[in-house]
Amino acid sequence: MDRRRKWREKWQERTSRMTFRLFLLLILCGFLTFGSFWFLMQHQIQFYMILVKKGYIKFDGKKITEEMQKKAEKIRFKDYSKEELLNYLEIEKYNDGYISILFYDEEGLFQFYGLEYSAPKVLLEGRFWYNNTYYGGLNWMDQVEFLDTTETVMVYSMHEALIAMPYFFGSLLISMMMFLPVFVYVWRRMRYVGKVKEEILIMADGDLEHPVTVKGRDEIGVLARNLDEMRLALEENIRQEQEGKKANHDLIRSVSHDLRTPMTTLYGYLEILDQKKCPAGKQEEYIRRCIEKVEEIRVLSDKMFEYALIYGKEEQAELSDLFLWELLEEMESSREFLQLKGFQVEEEFQAPEEVKFSGNRIFFQRAFNNLFSNILKYGDREKPVRLSVKTEKGYVEFGFLNGKKRREEQVESNRIGLKSVKKMVELQGGHFFAAEEEETFAVTIGFPLRD
Repeated sequence: MDRRRKWREKWQERTSRMTFRLFLLLILCGFLTFGSFWFLMQHQIQFYMILVKKGYIKFDGKKITEEMQKKAEKIRFKDYSKEELLNYLEIEKYNDGYISILFYDEEGLFQFYGLEYSAPKVLLEGRFWYNNTYYGGLNWMDQVEFLDTTETVMVYSMHEALIAMPYFFGSLLISMMMFLPVFVYVWRRMRYVGKVKEEILIMADGDLEHPVTVKGRDEIGVLARNLDEMRLALEENIRQEQEGKKANHDLIRSVSHDLRTPMTTLYGYLEILDQKKCPAGKQEEYIRRCIEKVEEIRVLSDKMFEYALIYGKEEQAELSDLFLWELLEEMESSREFLQLKGFQVEEEFQAPEEVKFSGNRIFFQRAFNNLFSNILKYGDREKPVRLSVKTEKGYVEFGFLNGKKRREEQVESNRIGLKSVKKMVELQGGHFFAAEEEETFAVTIGFPLRD
């Protein structure tokens, strides 16, 4: 079955090619042309006979011999010379260049020509006729009785020569019309090429809403289909870019407005503390409020970075050699912060601290901040947070597993943080995997090791 399916697919692919179709069409039309020309030339005599019967060609051998008989019955054949006899019988009036008249005696011996045809010989040869013109079926033989003898008169018609060249070239023209499907096919495909060209020029002018017409499965059809897919992809990219620009613009405007409020408040509290105008017993509360405003500013700045990373232009990250112990320091500070917030943290480190890989330190810091912030927002403090680091199959992998808050305690998430982590990991050549269940949430990020 597989061989049959592959053969069918291969045959469909071959028959869809324009060159193959044109080749088959040329062969078919060639056979039709040769066959029709041969058929028409074989039936040229029948066509000639139809013209005679319809009266388009005038010839009546019987009438000629009857007129000769009326004159011959009054004279003796041997009393006249050939020229005198022919003049008396008025043979010359039958001379239209396509008639021959021959006289034979009573014993059947040839005597002389009364008339010889003067039509070009080439018109009566096989160059223009498949059949011999002498057997056209219109020749006439009759007995003409003189007073002293009876002559056999043969009247040959060579009027086929009148239609020799017109019939030959007409048959050739009709036969060549069998190639009309080839011209129609080529003309239609070339017209389609012109249409595709016009639509490409429309695309070049910036109009991406005008579709490219797709016709057929040959090379031109495949090209048109790919062009239309490219048009759709380009249109979608432009639309996404415009949406991204608008989203970034709205984000910057919104974050700028949101930053102004906590910064103004923070500045006010710090100014009060600096000028020692703080009311008695309010210093610790003012410091706590300053910390809250700093946290608001940090969250807003992280949000701006994440949106810029997700919706901004694709850029290459600047990578450098990093050792595992450098990142363990970052994880250690985050672990301590989680413990201060009431989380139980379990660690499982199975990788040498001297392990080296390529990365971007800032991206790692951002990624860890997002992951630990995700645990703070959505993690359940009654369940332990498991952090793991291990090397496996040429990769160093960082694992984060935490329990999820109960559904009624959860806050809505737009997952921008996880998207930005995934983007930053991929920019560093690593892999990202997230698995979510009803009660747990796990993230694994891995990076290829270096020698």
